[in-house]
Amino acid sequence: MGFKLGNEKRRFRGPSDTPIFKKKLESGVTAEANMDGSIFVDSSIPTNSTKFKKIIKHEMSHKEDIETGRAAYGDDWVMWEDNIYFRKTIDGEKVIDGPNGRWPEGHENHPWEAKAIQAEKQ
Repeated sequence: MGFKLGNEKRRFRGPSDTPIFKKKLESGVTAEANMDGSIFVDSSIPTNSTKFKKIIKHEMSHKEDIETGRAAYGDDWVMWEDNIYFRKTIDGEKVIDGPNGRWPEGHENHPWEAKAIQAEKQ
């Protein structure tokens, strides 16, 4: 006997046929570009909103950097232009000791974030 899971749409295709999944992400995180080429967007972001479109441009920039080998990441590190930078949690805040110093994850002072923030404006 089969059963039906419902009709909620959880996956769709973005630019360049990128798989985009809506899911609940950790607090303060709106989206993630994944090493497999997919993108996660927090389920609280309306799909047709300006914010969603801006997020996709940002994450597509990260995806491009991953695909070209300019960037990569794991749970405890970020690679940018062949240099490894370590992730840490200090006093409950997630930070990365990047090329421009220690900044919170997602901060515009990280060069990979500065590039993605610029892509949002295009």
